[in-house]
Amino acid sequence: MCAFTLFVIHRRPQWIICTDTNRLIIALLATLVTNVRLAVWEHFALSHSITKWRGKLARRLAAVLASRIVTLTERDTELYAKLFAPSGTITTIPNIVIRPGMEKAVRRQEILAMGRLVPQKGFDLLLEAWSAASRKLPDWTLRIVGDGPMRAQLVRQASALGIETRVIFAPFSDDPYSLFSQCGIFVLSSRFEGLGFVLIEAMICGAACISFDCQNGPREVIRNGVNGLLVPAERVDDLASAMVKLGENPMLRQRLGSAARSVSRPFSEPRVAARWHEVLYDQMPIAKKPVVSVMPARAASRRAENRPTA
Repeated sequence: MCAFTLFVIHRRPQWIICTDTNRLIIALLATLVTNVRLAVWEHFALSHSITKWRGKLARRLAAVLASRIVTLTERDTELYAKLFAPSGTITTIPNIVIRPGMEKAVRRQEILAMGRLVPQKGFDLLLEAWSAASRKLPDWTLRIVGDGPMRAQLVRQASALGIETRVIFAPFSDDPYSLFSQCGIFVLSSRFEGLGFVLIEAMICGAACISFDCQNGPREVIRNGVNGLLVPAERVDDLASAMVKLGENPMLRQRLGSAARSVSRPFSEPRVAARWHEVLYDQMPIAKKPVVSVMPARAASRRAENRPTA
């Protein structure tokens, strides 16, 4: 912390951007430097980040010390304003999602899910739903891409449900866009999300998507029945029905996938950069002085919610 403070004294940035509220203490001394302002950039669902006293204390400190608080979703902006800070200091800016090349790929009869193998991602719920849906989709396979502490448990669950031959467990891919472009259906089964960037990436690639309507994220990108399907959060039967509905209807998959591609616009680099310039510099040209980012132990990235390296 002292080294960082000395760095700030030497560089004299206009802003410090703290990318993890729970590590706000790192930036505290540095904010005492004259004319340095603090922005807190939240990457995780607020409702699940304040269940412990440490999370609540960090947000209260942020509300007092930060000139700007940035969240990934409108819902978190509203909740932050309600619980901790005046609404004028809080705004919503999503992360940038890179639009891949739009070369066409042959869609397989495969349902794809991707993320860390942890309880948050709800792969146990997905396996239950697939156990029911697979009986009506005999030619389809479920592929779960990811690594994490629940892997052995999920493999055992698939075996206990009698669907082990209909489920593929695969490690994270260096080319996830090819998987998004080749799957017939993409499913997000999370219990909660910050925003859910794998869902956005799948939509950009034209996949027909189904998501639980969990508290954050999915409802801000999916218009139910227009560019994807939303089902009630953690409702396994509804998820199974949605998978069968899409699996049996190639025309619906094509229509939803085509409409999903346009979701990329709010997440483009020019739009996101413009929002940051507006928030930090009041729509003025980019300042010559640097902006310093206080990164958490696991570096913030566009896959903060979905990759083990995030």
